[in-house]
Amino acid sequence: MDAPRLLVLIFLLLILFSSPDTRTVSPSQQRELGHLVARERHALSLLDNARYGDLNAAENRWINVTGLRQEDGYAWDLLPKVQERARQQARTVFAASHWSHQQEQVLIDDAGTEAINGSLAEPTLDPKIPIYRNVTGIVHGRWVRSNVANGTKAPSLNLTALVPRVTYTTAKYARNILGIEGDLRIRLDEKRSESVGYRNTTVREISGDITLQDESSTGDGWDMTLHGVHYPQEGAIVLTTTGQRFAGIFALPHFSLSERAFASTRKLLNYTLNEAIKIQESASEISTFSPWSSSPQSPSDLLFSTPHCEYIVYLQQHPLDVRSSDIESIETEMRYPTGRWNLPSPRLKMSALVFSPDCGFVLESKGPPDYAPQHGYHLQGPKIEAYILSGRRAILAFAVTICAEVSLLLRQMREASTPSTRSRISFYTVGMMAMGDGFVCMSFLVISILLDAAFLPLTATAFLAFLCVSFFGMKFLMDIWTVQEPEREERRRQRERRHAAVNTTSRPLVPAPSAVLTPAGADTLPLPVTAPRSTSSHVPSGVNPQTQGLIAEAPVPTNPTTTLPNVQATPANAARREMSGIYTRFYLLLVVILFLTLYSSTWPPLLRTVYVRLLSMGYLSFWTPQILRNIIRNCRKALQWRFVVGQSVLRILPFFYIYLCTDNVLLAETSSHWVIALFGWVWIQVWILVSQELFGPRFFVPKACSNWIPAAYDYHPTLREEDEESGLSIPIGFTQATASSQDPAVASASSSNGVGTGEKAYRQKGKKTFDCAICMQTLEVPVVPRGAEGGSIPATTAGIGAGVKDLVFGRRAYM
Repeated sequence: MDAPRLLVLIFLLLILFSSPDTRTVSPSQQRELGHLVARERHALSLLDNARYGDLNAAENRWINVTGLRQEDGYAWDLLPKVQERARQQARTVFAASHWSHQQEQVLIDDAGTEAINGSLAEPTLDPKIPIYRNVTGIVHGRWVRSNVANGTKAPSLNLTALVPRVTYTTAKYARNILGIEGDLRIRLDEKRSESVGYRNTTVREISGDITLQDESSTGDGWDMTLHGVHYPQEGAIVLTTTGQRFAGIFALPHFSLSERAFASTRKLLNYTLNEAIKIQESASEISTFSPWSSSPQSPSDLLFSTPHCEYIVYLQQHPLDVRSSDIESIETEMRYPTGRWNLPSPRLKMSALVFSPDCGFVLESKGPPDYAPQHGYHLQGPKIEAYILSGRRAILAFAVTICAEVSLLLRQMREASTPSTRSRISFYTVGMMAMGDGFVCMSFLVISILLDAAFLPLTATAFLAFLCVSFFGMKFLMDIWTVQEPEREERRRQRERRHAAVNTTSRPLVPAPSAVLTPAGADTLPLPVTAPRSTSSHVPSGVNPQTQGLIAEAPVPTNPTTTLPNVQATPANAARREMSGIYTRFYLLLVVILFLTLYSSTWPPLLRTVYVRLLSMGYLSFWTPQILRNIIRNCRKALQWRFVVGQSVLRILPFFYIYLCTDNVLLAETSSHWVIALFGWVWIQVWILVSQELFGPRFFVPKACSNWIPAAYDYHPTLREEDEESGLSIPIGFTQATASSQDPAVASASSSNGVGTGEKAYRQKGKKTFDCAICMQTLEVPVVPRGAEGGSIPATTAGIGAGVKDLVFGRRAYM
């Protein structure tokens, strides 16, 4: 598949997965909607005449709505205990407040106690508790099982009697929490909410998306949407789910903690529920069937239903360590920014109590005073405005990181402008970096569709990553692939010759000379003079010797008039065809990794963590192919050190942010041990490259494994004084300046042989001077003195030892 067609397919898939699921209501669904509206009207009429305390299992007082009847079998005997535990949490929160101003602390304690035990009388205090009046934000923390439900058995419900018109596809309950502790995340939203005043108090609508996770849950856990009310003056929130088996929103006032809260909540719901039912009656799409559904992403519950646990959640906001007047100015500036300097916005802090009346369990947030602060501090998180600002800053920092990566890549591309340099660079090292940038590009595009607030910075960063991949990364890959094509062709020919030698039964011709790998590519040493030549192949005159192998293996035409094909253009054409296939495989692999990563969000936490860490470790192994390339080719100086160090630092920075910053925008769990492991892995790879630069690409390869790698020319042999005087082991491209100024005969002989013509020679202890025929520079080369064994230095020759002690490092300077 061509690359443009693949891009079109990816674009269509993104549109398909991002399109809303809205369908027209069928006649059968219209009838179901009519029954639903009738039940809601009945529940609303009961709410108009309800009184505080009508739901009391101990006194056998019940409400005739779904889930609140005696025959339904819900665990309503736990409700008074849960309410008392919620009041106790609120008292603890206000008593433990670290507000430094004593007078205002007294007001906080009195106001908190009055709010908890509120009656229908007018409030005697006008409290200014330092808490947020708008709690739109994200909080997360740990939960544990509460002692409130100890000794209580889970209710056994008759689903057919509860909802006779619905047939459940399974008897297994979803959202059932079986673990001892886990994670709790709540996203609160009250931006577009109605509010009413009641006797000097205010109550406001609020909704929350809750994610509960334990050891038995899959993916991120159980997701649900709850609706309820917020009392901004006291910081108390009550949320509930609503479904076919539980009319939670219509019974919400009965879950209140005080009589005044019951009256204000009933007044608010009488207005908001009536307006919502009017919208329901004129619904034309399935998505508007129930505005209080706990599964808004699954509007087909009317047709295919599964039983799930219902929830009632109590939240209490903790007072902040900031004055009330400062809180008001901070909140106003965050919602309506004017650029005025203000104090940093404090984090939201809340205590939580979760009660499931049909599954019979109670959970609470983990924190003081029952647990030490290092084990958990209830629920904390940023307000939504601070979260969006933090996300934009993180995206901007990531964009700067990508720009720095592009700058380093351009410098490296300019440095690797010759075929010799490109042949040293590993194709897979550059490919893994390009794969990571492409993954960032596609991920940011998907996220930008879901987040309107960060659409512009996300798309801009995705465009930068796209430039890094398509215009620079893939161009560099194509150049490397084209230069290394003769090397791959040589390997293919060797495999074919070995295969032919095994299958043939006749006496084979003299085998072709073995290829010796050099940094400039595969080189073939000439045959000895006495070696027999094959007479079956003929090389035309004027043909480049590098293409003789291609000509020798090309079929000889039987017709004398047939013209030989232009074999010199064959490698370039083949490289272009293969590069087209590489483009396709590259983008296909990128799409597979992206969809597998999205699918991993539904896996159990342990399996998902293993996948993410394996993917991270594999991505940060981009120097490993270059290390192997250096060993196979016996070459070094493939990449600039600026490029190696810069790319290592820039590509590991996002992992430092995610796993070390507690307020990261992904809300990921921090892990300093994993960051140390990733950093150590990259550090080890970089130091292996450094050691290959200093000691040789194959210095750490055991002798037992030397037969597994191809032979290669050593450009940095250890020079000995006796070999140097005999003319052996002198590096290719170098000429001896002169042997010694104290030996005129040797100097004259050297000059007559064309070696060191006219240069003034000098000898230092342990070093020898050579003239490079390539760069025309005079270089000092370390030489092992006569009599030293294995490159060692005699202990008595201190002067010679001073010149040869850097033998391993100094001999790298002449190539």
